[in-house]
Amino acid sequence: MSGIYHLEITESEDELKALLRSQKTASSKERIQFLYLLKSEQASTIQQAAKLLGRHRVTVQKWAKRYRDGQLAGLLSHKP
Repeated sequence: MSGIYHLEITESEDELKALLRSQKTASSKERIQFLYLLKSEQASTIQQAAKLLGRHRVTVQKWAKRYRDGQLAGLLSHKP
């Protein structure tokens, strides 16, 4: 399973762009950017998104799981 993972992103590209502009922390911006890369098809897999963001694939997979389980609130929460 080299990065192939279906993640249904409910927000539109425009909503994600607006969210990117409104984020106050670098970590939140990076997580929204992850969603934007997938939604805009600049990355077609989590592995590609991780590479573009300069993050490890496992980190980005965790973000995907948090989004899948809790949508934006889950993705942006700062749990250890």
